[in-house]
Amino acid sequence: SFAVGRLCQNIEVDHVTGDVWLGCHPDATKLSKFDPEEPPGSEIIKIKSIISDQPVVTLEYRDDGHELMGSTVAVPYEGKLLIGTLFHKALYCSLK
Repeated sequence: SFAVGRLCQNIEVDHVTGDVWLGCHPDATKLSKFDPEEPPGSEIIKIKSIISDQPVVTLEYRDDGHELMGSTVAVPYEGKLLIGTLFHKALYCSLK
C-alpha cells in the first residue's frame, strides 16, 4: 500500500512504463454532499517506481470541479490521457 492523502478509486497501470495512475477525490466531503455551487474536485496522481524505495508521486491534473467533477480513473495511451468520472463527463487531454 502507498498513502497519497486522497480518496482514490480506480488504479490503472501503464502497460509500457509500469506507472500507476489514480483517479482521486481531493475532498471526500464535497463528493458525499454534492452541491452544484461547490462541486467535488478532481485530481489525477501518477506514481513512478512504486515498488522501489523511493517512488515518485506527481499531480498530473487538478480541477476544483468546474471543469471536471469527481474523477475516478485515468487511462494514459500514446501521449493522451482519458479521465473518467463518477457522475459527470469524461475528459480527453494531451500529456506534456
